[in-house]
Amino acid sequence: EWLSRIRFVTDEGLHDLDATHSYDLVYYWVPYDSGDLPNHLAEHLMRIKQMLRDGGHIFIVGPTQLRQIGSSLGFLVCWEEPVEQLPTFRMHRTILPKARLRAGLTLFHMKKV
Repeated sequence: EWLSRIRFVTDEGLHDLDATHSYDLVYYWVPYDSGDLPNHLAEHLMRIKQMLRDGGHIFIVGPTQLRQIGSSLGFLVCWEEPVEQLPTFRMHRTILPKARLRAGLTLFHMKKV
């Protein structure tokens, strides 16, 4: 039953979501074209914060600056890990040994407080 309530949207679709709905969990990958610009990162997190219920969780992949920006916007950073250290990427690297990631790419688990 809960599968019927899962929504997948593009970054552009984030703007079009019905503002009356709120979510318990968001998975988000910061688009590369956002760069590491703090104002763009803050805009992404503010949109997500508006969508999340209080106590909601976000798993977000992006640059290390997300830690500071998320904390300043009222998110509790539960944990973080460099993507290159994740078992899934290490397995990927065994198949494609020359695979590279953007420097500092990090997976964060944050909670809206």
